Amino acid sequence: MEEETKANEEIKNEGEEKNVVNPKQQELDELNDRYKRLLAEFENYKKRSAKERESLYNSLVADIVTPMLPVLDNLEKAAEANTEDTAYKEGINLVLKQFRDVLNSLGGNRSRRTKLWSRSSWGSK
Repeated sequence: MEEETKANEEIKNEGEEKNVVNPKQQELDELNDRYKRLLAEFENYKKRSAKERESLYNSLVADIVTPMLPVLDNLEKAAEANTEDTAYKEGINLVLKQFRDVLNSLGGNRSRRTKLWSRSSWGSK
């Protein structure tokens, strides 16, 4: 009988210890869950802000490049024009090359067949 009482007391003590540990484990689980959610939210924020920054940059580049395209067309026409003055022709070609290099450094490219300046991420205006 005494052994049964000791066994019952031990079971009660173990149950009480489990109850003490259980709230602490529950609190730890809740904090861990909050941490994971906060980390995921921060990662989403970083991705969203990077996408917004890229979109803004592309929009600004498009706003700057679009008005320059007629200038590029005129430089190309001037380079194709027949002239006896080789220094003039060479100067136009140098300016045209420099202008193209600047536009290419912004990430665009010009197709010779379509004569359209394109960069898929610039969007349409």
